[in-house]
Amino acid sequence: MKPRVFFWAAPVLLLAGAAPARAEAEGGTGGGAAQAGAAPATPGALPPQYYVDAPAESPEPPGAASVPPGPAPYEPPPPGYGFGPPAVVYEPPPPPAPRHEAPKTSLWLGVRGGWFIPFGNLWARCPGGYCSDATKWSELASSGPMLELDAGLRFGRYYNVFATWEHAELGSGSAAPAAQSGADSDYYAVGLRFSSNPDRVGFLTELAFGFRRFRAVYADGSEDQLTNAPFEFRAGIGVDLRLSSLVTLEPMLTLGAGAFGDAQHVGPNGSSSSLTGVDDRQAGHAWATFQLGAHFDLFGKD
Repeated sequence: MKPRVFFWAAPVLLLAGAAPARAEAEGGTGGGAAQAGAAPATPGALPPQYYVDAPAESPEPPGAASVPPGPAPYEPPPPGYGFGPPAVVYEPPPPPAPRHEAPKTSLWLGVRGGWFIPFGNLWARCPGGYCSDATKWSELASSGPMLELDAGLRFGRYYNVFATWEHAELGSGSAAPAAQSGADSDYYAVGLRFSSNPDRVGFLTELAFGFRRFRAVYADGSEDQLTNAPFEFRAGIGVDLRLSSLVTLEPMLTLGAGAFGDAQHVGPNGSSSSLTGVDDRQAGHAWATFQLGAHFDLFGKD
């Protein structure tokens, strides 16, 4: 009888012992929870043998600055900072003062030689008030060599004020070449000149105002003298060639114009008579010169 009872009781005892373990593993509240001495289960808590992830971090409090993800943006350092010593800003030295060959002020002296060409009219013949003809300058003189002397002051390096005397030795005119032994003319004036580059090679301009006299000389000793020409105007253009601080060369072309107010014939004994008639009038004459001059800047100062 005993072995038979054990055979049927063994399975029952095994099932009774496994039931509490299964209930504890599944977290149930069956017989295992009612066992004496067991601590009450915390609501929502898991048994210690279960693995769970770490709880998420609590959110940032309101108003906290948010940091964008990823590396911070690169900002280059300001000039003068960074690796190595601060950068030094280079400032070039000021340019040297210009060196001038021509002085700023000086005593200006010079001489010119050239060729004088007279043209235009000396007076107009106006019988009865009607001017039908004129006496030309070429009737009393032809072209010839000329010489000019200049003296003045240089100021501002580019300008000159000066006084000039121009003398021309002319040939006989076409009216009576056999009876005439020659002619001459003098021009006295004050002038202003400007050079665009007095240190090297410059464009030269010149203006002069003065008066002129003319004389035709005859073989018998008599003369035709034309004077009273106080508003003779002359303009010149040329080139200013600086050779040194002292010397310049100046090729130049000049043109001038004016009118003689008086025309007298003076005999060998000094007696004079008018060359013009009652009805004759003044007429305009002109001249041109081709010159080459050399001038000197004395006592120059910058």
